[in-house]
Amino acid sequence: EPSMELEIFYMGDWLEVLGCGVMEQQILNNTGLGDTGKKAWAFGLGLERLAMVLFQIPDIRLFWTDDKRFTDQFEEGKVTTFKPYSKYPVCWKDVAFWTSDEFSE
Repeated sequence: EPSMELEIFYMGDWLEVLGCGVMEQQILNNTGLGDTGKKAWAFGLGLERLAMVLFQIPDIRLFWTDDKRFTDQFEEGKVTTFKPYSKYPVCWKDVAFWTSDEFSE
């Protein structure tokens, strides 16, 4: 299906914004409008991608998390830089040791 987007060259890379495209026919079929022969377009502004640049967020999927380590980093009306964290939840019983290459059991 056809689609379009606007890309902005920013800091040596292309940033996709203003994406749009024809919706899959199955979506219309599921609503009961598929038999009418109608087509539908979906579109978005790409605000998440602009926020990724502004807050230096590396992965767009973080916007759909309810992880407090992400959401607690931001306040309304304040621009702050994202601080990375482990993708694994906190485990207080975990113990790790650094050993030298000469270590043997």
